[in-house]
Amino acid sequence: MITRDKIQEVIQMSVDVEVSFSLTNLSEIELIDSEAIDPQIRCSQKNASISGRFAPFGLLILASKNLTEQTAVFFRVFKGPNKFLVLMCSDQSRLAPNILTD
Repeated sequence: MITRDKIQEVIQMSVDVEVSFSLTNLSEIELIDSEAIDPQIRCSQKNASISGRFAPFGLLILASKNLTEQTAVFFRVFKGPNKFLVLMCSDQSRLAPNILTD
């Protein structure tokens, strides 16, 4: 089980991650109205377990050994009116209820 003490250890560390990817056949990508979207709400609605054409893909950044508890940081690609958009989200729904989340 992930405890608050373990969270404190992780909070005190910092890691830079560079992510690059290329996608093909973007004609089937999900459309999004970039003016009306609240990224935090969209990330909650489409968490790491909701599949899309090109998403989600990402990393488990905090996980118990047996993966019963985990935090996923993941990316979703959308097509806006004039450009492609990438949301970076975190899904903390698989953490124990006594751990603080945002």
